Amino acid sequence: MSHNPFFALYEQRLAIATREFNARGKSLIRCPRCWLAENTCICAWRPCSTSNIEFVLLMHSDEIFKPTNTGRLIADLLPQQTHAYCWHRKSPSPDLLQLLNDPNRRCLLLFPVNDHDLAERPREVYHHLPSDDKINTLVLLDGTWKQSARMFHLSRWLDKHASLTLPEGLVKSYSVRKSDRAERLSTAEAAGLCLALAKEQHNADLLTDYFDVFNQHYLATRGCYTPMQSEAHIRLSEHIAKQAY
Repeated sequence: MSHNPFFALYEQRLAIATREFNARGKSLIRCPRCWLAENTCICAWRPCSTSNIEFVLLMHSDEIFKPTNTGRLIADLLPQQTHAYCWHRKSPSPDLLQLLNDPNRRCLLLFPVNDHDLAERPREVYHHLPSDDKINTLVLLDGTWKQSARMFHLSRWLDKHASLTLPEGLVKSYSVRKSDRAERLSTAEAAGLCLALAKEQHNADLLTDYFDVFNQHYLATRGCYTPMQSEAHIRLSEHIAKQAY
């Protein structure tokens, strides 16, 4: 298996786990790489690319073991530009703190902040990604919305870092997944928006298609049927074929 920061973190957490994590469908025979059922495996459509921006997956401990996690799709697409760490309220990883304090980086927290949040804890808010010598590094809080909100409010060591607010028009145009709250995107969707904001539309499209294929195959796994191939499958296959030459 090629280097993948998510799976490196998974192996690290698995080694110290004190109880077995039982996801839905625990009796399924799953692909060890994509965690979907063997007959709905998406590994043949796994894209790989590079980016000028980087991502930090700050993951709730439960999220690391969930087959439904979408943060790992980002690490699949951009293994060299993705970093993965387990969230700790008071004792974050020294390597994570070193990355966040790297003077060559601009680390931005991607989480919807409101006026109350800013009044309670003032922080700089960006509405675009500056273009200069610094590496724009997006910190994604990877967990359920309740967990992510808790991570945001309890991580005082993140207070000094600015936030990135995604343009409303860009969010509304991102229609892979419907939600009653426009700002409530999955981790992979949020990363896709960041790539589009960074004017890396090709990477944004690859992640959108990969997320779409993941959703189709996940539903097929739950429904015990063989998924039909869609236009997203075709585009990903074309991308992978081009890389092979």
